[in-house]
Order: sequence, then structure tokens, then C-alpha cells
Amino acid sequence: MKNYSVRLIPLSSFQSLPSSDTLFGAICWGIKRLYGEEKLLETLKEFSSSKPGFILSSSFPLIQDKYGGFVCFYPKPLNAGLSADDIEELAKSSAIEKDFKKAMKEIIRKYKKFKKVEYLSEPLFHNAIKGMTEKQLFEDYVSGEIIPVGPMLLQDSEYMPNSMSYKSSTVQKNSINRFTMSTGEEGQTFYQQEIYTSNTSNLHFLIMTDSISLLLPVFKYLEDKGIGGNRSTGKGRFKIEVMGEKSLPNIDSARTFISLSRYIPQAGEIEIESNWKFYEIFPYRSKVESDGEFKGEDVWKSRVMYLKEGSCLEAKDKKEFYGRIPVVKEIGSHKIYQNGLTLPVFGNFGGGV
Repeated sequence: MKNYSVRLIPLSSFQSLPSSDTLFGAICWGIKRLYGEEKLLETLKEFSSSKPGFILSSSFPLIQDKYGGFVCFYPKPLNAGLSADDIEELAKSSAIEKDFKKAMKEIIRKYKKFKKVEYLSEPLFHNAIKGMTEKQLFEDYVSGEIIPVGPMLLQDSEYMPNSMSYKSSTVQKNSINRFTMSTGEEGQTFYQQEIYTSNTSNLHFLIMTDSISLLLPVFKYLEDKGIGGNRSTGKGRFKIEVMGEKSLPNIDSARTFISLSRYIPQAGEIEIESNWKFYEIFPYRSKVESDGEFKGEDVWKSRVMYLKEGSCLEAKDKKEFYGRIPVVKEIGSHKIYQNGLTLPVFGNFGGGV
């Protein structure tokens, strides 16, 4: 299958960067609306085989650079972090004309900020794939060769001041009583996160498929429909543009891979006893997306356990994709699936095999 890069140009604020399971659900609803339920069932059946119709990454930041091109970001590989000895060594090397205690405080302060980084620019991601360690990356950060912009890390040469903006804001909402059509005497309020971007700050995701022509009309449909939460209030609106084929920077000899998607492992896929696995598990439960088909039904799916994007694992066998899509809900004759397939990028992460 071929890999394509897809650009999401925000036309409104959105709750979060669309994850691989959110994109999967949106595309499946688009297939149903445009091609009918029979085509959707055929597509879902393919996911139980070794040849699914498409595999998705989650979405990541995409910014314009000073030359008018684009800088793609990818998840920073999860790792064990720096040891106390590493911190002390870095403090000693920077304390030539400084007090050592002050140097230690400064290094620790910078490392706390560095640890908040979630995404690496494509050149830095390539370096990580080739084996650049957390320590080497942090040394470049301390020296100013690479700089942070919010949760992103990029080379100084890629940075264009005042051009990148991903701002998160907590917005107050009112809960409406559908019987009285009011907020009630208590003034029921709740709060949600919303993300706002500038014109030069977009998103992108990767899709691996042999059926891109089938999906192009679906993307057009999703431009009108929206992606993610609060679509009924105008949120999650994107212009969607397929930017073309995209080559992933895999290292053929490597057996460790980084997950670009939310991942539910299939039994026997990864080396459980490997010394090179670093991952973050998070429980996740969501509602069945619906335009009224399941009105009055219990729409809460069963909880699943995901491995977060950026997880680094050792594969038993090299494949194009990993994971599974379990059934998490049955409503009447309808089976509801949760996407847990991941796009892998193989590399020597921090000295991996």
C-alpha cells in the first residue's frame, strides 16, 4: 500500500488534534453516507483480514517555514528519560565559569521544560530514528541549536518567529435542559478545552491505502460534516487536502518501531521481554458517533486500553501495520469497532535493535 500525507487546515477551533480512532470513525461514517451501509460493512470486513482498506496515523502539527514550504511534526519517541548522572554530567560541563549548584538548577529547569515536548520536526524525527539519544537531543536544546515552540521542538533554521500559533483555551459552556430549554436555576456550566491556530499552523496525518480515489469524496464530505467533538456548534471544521505520496524514513535493518497511531496490540506481535520497549498505556472510553440511528440507545462503548502515539516497541516480525480493531459495542444487529491499528516507523530509537 502507498502512504499519503493529508493536510488539515483548521477553519474553526477544535477540542483536540484528531487521533487515529477519531479519523477512522469519521471516515467510516463518510463511507456509509456516500457509498451505503453495504460498502461500509465490506470495508469493515477487510479490517479482519491481512489487507485492510486503509491504515491511519493520528494527526500532528504542520507549520509553514520561512521558505514557504511545510515542516511536518511527528511524536517524540517515548524513552526512559535522563538519569541523575546524565543531569550531573551536563551541569558540570556547563559550570566552567558558574557555580555548580546554580548550573544544576539551570539544567534541571531546562529539562523540566524539555520533557513537556510532545512533537519533533521531521529532521529531528529522522535523527531520532537513526539513533539520536534523549541526552544528545537535550544537549542540542541546551546549546540553542534546537528550540521549543509550545509542545514542538524544531531546529533553529526551521523557526520563523511570530508565524506559529497553537493556543489552547478553556471555554465555559452551559448545559441545556431539553425539556425547559434553559440552563436551569443552578446555571449548570461545564468547561471544555478548545485549540485555536494561526493561518500558518495546520495539522497533518498519514494514511496508507491502495484506494485513495475512494476516499477523496469522503474527505470532501468531512469538510462539511466536521471531525471530532462539538461539530453541531461549528467546531472541528477543516479543509482537507491530500498533499501527495509520503515516504516514511524506515531503517530496514531495525526491528524497533515507533507507533504513529493509538495502538491496541495483537497477541504475539511484539517482544514482551525486550529491553527496548517504552510505552504509555491509557484507558479510553468513548460514545458511538451517530446522526440519530441509535437514538435512545446506550451509546457508551466498552473501555479499551491504548498504547499512546510515540510508544517504541520491538516487533517479532516486520509488517506494514500492527494492531487490531476489536468489537466494543453491539446495538441490535450493528457491531461497533474501535480502531487500534498503527502505522509503524522502524528505527534505532536510542540504541534499539
